[in-house]
Amino acid sequence: MPAGKTKVDPVVDNHATYATDYFKADTDQQVWLDSPHIDNLVTVALALGGEVWATRQRQIIAEKLAEKKIAATTANIEAYRPSPEEEKVWEAQRQEMALRVYGTLTRSLKPLKTG
Repeated sequence: MPAGKTKVDPVVDNHATYATDYFKADTDQQVWLDSPHIDNLVTVALALGGEVWATRQRQIIAEKLAEKKIAATTANIEAYRPSPEEEKVWEAQRQEMALRVYGTLTRSLKPLKTG
């Protein structure tokens, strides 16, 4: 992408967006963990975690709809609006999943003492 400011459409599919124009960074070309291969694996792991959470959230909504005898169609799932209490529960579940899945990335990398 050429250097310079990137324009963001204020309306997409008749819905207002909340994004703002931005300057594209070159972070996708940086090496953070001493190896571009490890960087790529971490990027994949983070993206997969996001996909898993999105799927889990949709499953939770589908189950709530089923309890109310409402069809779990794409439209019904996407139209679902959680209550503030549900949002708090979901956030706690998301945090717990992130800690469980990514917690090992916080382990010390110091070699274990032997002998």
